[in-house]
Amino acid sequence: MNITVQNTVPDTARITLVGELHDGSFKAKVMTETAVPYTPYWDNLLEQRIVYIQPDDEQLGSIVTALNERRLSLDELQNYGSSDGGTSSIPV
Repeated sequence: MNITVQNTVPDTARITLVGELHDGSFKAKVMTETAVPYTPYWDNLLEQRIVYIQPDDEQLGSIVTALNERRLSLDELQNYGSSDGGTSSIPV
């Protein structure tokens, strides 16, 4: 199944911050680009990345589920982001 999410544009400057924790699970949060912390956002963080997509709550839940079930990798997810607008169809 694919979900289609809105890519961010420079005017909105919203991103999805995605983090992989040391226990192998993933978390994500949509926020403004200027709100991204310079330090780890979640406790027990292994890695965090910015992805230029703006999913709604249901889409974000599907993306996190796909990451946790290893049907989607952080590298793959990052490839779907764009800061020039449009949409992305992400297989989840």
